[in-house]
Amino acid sequence: MVGTRGFEPPASPTPRVRATPAPRPVIATLYYRVQRLLLFSLTAVFVPGGSTFTLQTNVAELFPFTLDDFQLEAITHLDEGKSVVVCAPTGAGKTVIAEFAVEMAMQTNKRCFYTTPLKALSNQKFYDFRTKYGDDKVGLLTGDTSINRDAAVVVMTTEVFRNMMYGTILGDVARNLRDVSYVILDECHYMNDAERGTVWEESIIYAPKDIQLVALSATIANAEELTQWIDETHGPTALVSSSFRPVPLRFYYFGDRHIYPLLSPGHGVNHVLKERFGNKRRFHKDRKRPQVGALGPRPGDVLGTLSGRNMLPAIFFLFSRRGCEEAMKKARGIPLVNHDEEQELKEQIAHFIKDNSNLQNHPHLPYLYEGMSVHHAGMLPSWKGMVEKLFQRGLLKVVFATETLAAGINMPARTTVISSISKRGDEGHRNLRASEFLQMSGRAGRRGMDTVGHVVVLNHPFEPVDEAAKLATAPADPLSSRFTPSYGMVLNLLQRHSVDEARDLIEHSFGQFLLNEQIEPLHLQKIAWQQELEKLSHPLCPTEIGDLPLYLRRLDQARAKQKQMRSMDKGMHKRTEPHLVQKDEEALLVALEAVRQDMKDVLAEAYRMPCHGCPVQKPCSKQSDRVRHLQTRIKDVDKKISRESTKYWHTFESLANVLRLEGYLQGDTPTALGRTASAIRGQNELFLTEVAMSGCLTKLAPDQLAAVITAMVTEEDRDTRNARVRVSPQAEKALEEVHKIGRRLWKLQREFDIEIPVEFGTVFCPITEMWAQGATWEALRMSTMFDEGDIVRCLRRTLDMCRQFIRAEGIPKDLVDLCIKVEQLIARDEVREDF
Repeated sequence: MVGTRGFEPPASPTPRVRATPAPRPVIATLYYRVQRLLLFSLTAVFVPGGSTFTLQTNVAELFPFTLDDFQLEAITHLDEGKSVVVCAPTGAGKTVIAEFAVEMAMQTNKRCFYTTPLKALSNQKFYDFRTKYGDDKVGLLTGDTSINRDAAVVVMTTEVFRNMMYGTILGDVARNLRDVSYVILDECHYMNDAERGTVWEESIIYAPKDIQLVALSATIANAEELTQWIDETHGPTALVSSSFRPVPLRFYYFGDRHIYPLLSPGHGVNHVLKERFGNKRRFHKDRKRPQVGALGPRPGDVLGTLSGRNMLPAIFFLFSRRGCEEAMKKARGIPLVNHDEEQELKEQIAHFIKDNSNLQNHPHLPYLYEGMSVHHAGMLPSWKGMVEKLFQRGLLKVVFATETLAAGINMPARTTVISSISKRGDEGHRNLRASEFLQMSGRAGRRGMDTVGHVVVLNHPFEPVDEAAKLATAPADPLSSRFTPSYGMVLNLLQRHSVDEARDLIEHSFGQFLLNEQIEPLHLQKIAWQQELEKLSHPLCPTEIGDLPLYLRRLDQARAKQKQMRSMDKGMHKRTEPHLVQKDEEALLVALEAVRQDMKDVLAEAYRMPCHGCPVQKPCSKQSDRVRHLQTRIKDVDKKISRESTKYWHTFESLANVLRLEGYLQGDTPTALGRTASAIRGQNELFLTEVAMSGCLTKLAPDQLAAVITAMVTEEDRDTRNARVRVSPQAEKALEEVHKIGRRLWKLQREFDIEIPVEFGTVFCPITEMWAQGATWEALRMSTMFDEGDIVRCLRRTLDMCRQFIRAEGIPKDLVDLCIKVEQLIARDEVREDF
């Protein structure tokens, strides 16, 4: 029985189960076992404490539908005490497995943690679970919010769970994890994220082995490797994968105002498309590409066709914010909503604006009334929240969005439109990766609402149609490792672990696991070379007293002497001045004779050796050359294996050496300064702590301090020449001091080959100072050219850093008091996050 290891339920009548096609024998066993388990009322024994309780589980209430095979298989593995990795397409029903873990934890008087990659997803799950289980059963933990943290079900971001494992910020690990039996890692494929992927690896490495992990991931190519790593690092783990989509996808190609099937019955490109759109012009990757509609189909034509085929609502993916807004403007005027929907839209928008007054003059409101909107990271959070809710209610028919919408947010549509199969990256334009295409196309098809989902790729004169077909049929990309040791990791691990224990944890990373697999062929090659070397260790010399390497060295020395003699003789004959020739001739002849005698002596020694004239000298020479070659290759492979197998630990040691120089470590033990830095979270914790402890911040007023902290959490990647406002002179002077600290640390890091960035960007500092001085949002928006969403994100990062300084042990009291005032000044209006 699930949750009661080995306990058999009492006899009951055979349940009536909906007829299903005959499954494979193993699946049939799983299906019968779990369905029988869930359909009855069961009595279970709760071992801890010796008490008993009644477990009432009814499938009609828990899962009022027939479970899919992969869901049944995952549930059975959980019942057996294993962790599970579940890989399935978007919308396949992975959440059912997580809900089962939550239910079992609650039914057995245990606790469950549900982790998500985004605060928005955490909030959504928090409200969903509260609705289902009640306010007293569910808690929420984010970076700055703690609600009912000891509840049976606690929702949190993955960063919070990782920090909890350190035991230095959120309290004692044993207390935080008391009675926790399951940890759900939702959207586990975020491990691929360049900036945050390391958090998932650390969470799995540090998680206690008696906790069952439920890792939910989109389809990835190397799911077996991920499962094997978790199995070796954490404990017994089973992989459950499924390619089944409850709502199948159909792929189309739009061009010349017509829509065509993209694939032929054999899953190759439709031959009609090859004939009509096959010839593509070449386009240099560094040239600026036209926006959608400039050379490709017009958005209005696309939407008109989709509307006529009943393929709305749709998400229209583009790869720039500007492209989204231009496409929306070009699509205006297409009738998308009927009269009733238009009236409901007006009512809902009015309701949202009443609660968010900053939206009442939003320039996109006219488009919203027509059933369309834009969604990207530059929009206000309140605007995006409104758009998401209107779309979920079916009142918006199209959302023009960047690919960020494809990750995490619950906004399924009937159709997804992919405007281009390439996008601009750091190296210029590149084709979409298979996982990027899958993530966007996976938004099509709403379970329980659509029988099929539609994916429409737009024609582009510079993109071959067969490339679109390849993406539509390509397998997912493999999951890579983003594991990155940091100053915070070093300090936190050394607070709770010995150096050997810390090294063991570091070398259990997924990154090291993948490296070990990559160097496994090197180990095999080394073994083969060693075996060959062993065979060659038996000499061919019949007397077994010959020293062929010495013989060959003597011959080489003789050749070198001969070459030297030729050079000396040639130099002597080049001298044309009679007085120089006469003066040096005697000395040169003496030197030449000495070299000739040396050559004779060397040759004489060689000729006396047994190897001279030996009949096996040639094969023996080849054998000797091969031995030297193998010895060199084995030595090179050893160096490469050593370098790759200690890559992460070498970085860890380099970071520790810098921390020792700066006074954060005494030997391998964090100092008081080190304990302060261990409570700080950022890209470069050493830099943030150095600034906080330098004293340059306590001289500032709260609004000035807010501006300076913004510089510490912002990358300088924007043009500041057109800035409309500037910071105060006091803040500017403090920024100069902070910059000097950052520059010094950057030089120190270079000496130790450390590549952790020292972030310092002043572009948003004047805006933060204005906001802290009490400016309205409208005044703030009018004073800058930056997108509102970027401003909110910057201010929230500033607010988060202030709160970290407030909580961190050892931060000067004057700075803590100032940060409290900054928090009160900044946390208002759009910047305040409601939970």
